[in-house]
Amino acid sequence: MPCFLRPIYLGISLLVLLTSGCATKAGWQYAPNAARPAGVQVPLVVAVERFQDERGTLNSRYFWVCIIPLVPYCSSSYSQPENANGFLTEAAYNFRPSDDLAEATTIELRQTGMFKDVFVTNRISDPTAQLTVRGTIESTQWDGSEYSYLLGPYGSLLWIFGLPIGSAENTLRLKLELVERASGQQLWSADINQDYSITEGIYYNYAADFAYPQMYRTGMQAAIASLEAYVAQQPSAFWQRIASEGETSSPKK
Repeated sequence: MPCFLRPIYLGISLLVLLTSGCATKAGWQYAPNAARPAGVQVPLVVAVERFQDERGTLNSRYFWVCIIPLVPYCSSSYSQPENANGFLTEAAYNFRPSDDLAEATTIELRQTGMFKDVFVTNRISDPTAQLTVRGTIESTQWDGSEYSYLLGPYGSLLWIFGLPIGSAENTLRLKLELVERASGQQLWSADINQDYSITEGIYYNYAADFAYPQMYRTGMQAAIASLEAYVAQQPSAFWQRIASEGETSSPKK
């Protein structure tokens, strides 16, 4: 091998050793906020419906552009990251937005003790509950940029020396609603708007492409506080009426 090619060969070999096996399939793993019992409880059952998905469908992958010399960076943009392949440092993302977000919401509500029971349902306006929580997913956008430093395929050699691989951004936008099942009236709503951005390198923040669980956990802190305030503001007769109307409209066994 010519002497001038040896550094390049060694650099590529080291890069392969550092990154081989690290491009894995990440996934949604939700750790709820610390349990904090609510200051008010009502004897009502809440059914959390699977979230409505109103996200866009455009997934665009252009990381391949970085193999072209004199290109400083390349990017990809995914409206539905669970249906995409090839992120900054991860191969794929295992995520079921409608199910995962509904289950996380159920966990957060249940551990407050604010309601008699909280459960996930596959039914619309589940007759076994007096209240319904509905969620509408507006965005789980993922955007990433990979840096090639104008060197084409050799730009990755600079990653070994600590220069960034690139940056990733996550966006989470959704709306929560509490609905009285018998009347269909919306009682309460909250918007969750969270953003995340990070610069990744081989030696720092590696495999940190996704932060959707963390963003939802942060958003739920404010949402739960808002819901608790709403529940506390209503007189007990308000909740007793909903309980009695719910019993009247429920199917007889």
